[in-house]
Amino acid sequence: MITYQVEVTVPSHLVEQWVEYMTQQHIADVVNTGLFLTAHLIRVVDPVSENVTVFRVRYACRSTEDLERYRREHAPALQAHHTEMFGSAIIAVRSVTEDLWHLS
Repeated sequence: MITYQVEVTVPSHLVEQWVEYMTQQHIADVVNTGLFLTAHLIRVVDPVSENVTVFRVRYACRSTEDLERYRREHAPALQAHHTEMFGSAIIAVRSVTEDLWHLS
């Protein structure tokens, strides 16, 4: 399993608007590409940052090929729409991880 994670730093005055946008549109748009199996929106509660809230959005996909297809065919437009909505006020850092072992 491959996890595509986006860590997002959102200024306090935009948190409510950003969470609504993510939960009502953006995450669904990403999942509706058909390349991801699950999505999670996580708020970091410790450590607390002053004047900002940090979130992590985690998407799981079957393979690096699916992720690369997403990056090539879908990410540019989806990221551009996010920038159109929020400009440069929000900082996003992306990473990719691979599950090696899992205990349920």
